[in-house]
Amino acid sequence: MKKVIITGGSGFIGSRFIRRWQKSFDILSPTHQELDITNKDAVVQYVMKNGADVILHTAAISNTGYCEEHPEESYLANTLATTYLAEAAKAIGAKFVFFSSDQIYNGNKEEGLLSEDIDVAPVNHYGRHKLEAENRVLEIARDAVALRATWMYDIPREGMPAHPNFYTNLSNAIEEERPLQYAIYEHRGITNAREVIELLPLTFDLPGGVYNYGAENALNTFDTAYSFVKIRHGEEVAEKVVKADKERFAQQPRNISISMDKIRQASDNKIYFTNTFEGLLEWERKYKDYDFD
Repeated sequence: MKKVIITGGSGFIGSRFIRRWQKSFDILSPTHQELDITNKDAVVQYVMKNGADVILHTAAISNTGYCEEHPEESYLANTLATTYLAEAAKAIGAKFVFFSSDQIYNGNKEEGLLSEDIDVAPVNHYGRHKLEAENRVLEIARDAVALRATWMYDIPREGMPAHPNFYTNLSNAIEEERPLQYAIYEHRGITNAREVIELLPLTFDLPGGVYNYGAENALNTFDTAYSFVKIRHGEEVAEKVVKADKERFAQQPRNISISMDKIRQASDNKIYFTNTFEGLLEWERKYKDYDFD
């Protein structure tokens, strides 16, 4: 049984990974009191003492607004802590897998689904700090894996938190009969947590590199929301709740919608996500009550 050290074990990804895979891996999930990942010496000491086959790094400050207001804190948590863990993983010969972000693509001017090899110049601190983390980690350990994850959704579950997300925001608006605006000049993938967690162990065997990780989406954000609500709740509800925001991103359309070609090929098609729209429908119909056991 492989031994996995996971950071962020009480967070959105970490808590669900532990619930789903606790019988398949020997998982160590240190609390912040047990391991301060922004302390390089503490990271080295913990990893050398406990050992691992894989270090799965999910901890981050992912609120982009907070990162803009606190760039030094973001850099410490999202860049430096990641490099400390990568160095420790290399020292013991462990595979290092960590969550990066599709925010790295925020600011590009290309259309269509984006591949990992396009030129990027992130427009916010979070994206820039994640990009630097990728570059520094792959200099440290060529076999490390960086997962450029999309926006994810799930409902809160016992022991598994969920911040407001695409699905919960939309569901609350429907229940309250409250209109929400969605940008027509934005394209992005939106992925259900079940697929993210189910496929995650397969990333431990990927060759080192940067990989997009999550659902593809050819629809803009407005069309995604409107089409989903129309099918699940009817056209009248869709018209009442889902409104087109024609101003946001109008001057510079935002496209952070990823292509999954690279990771599909690298995994012999074992890592495959349902596209955003079909994933929303399937998740609500079949997996909304899935508890990751």
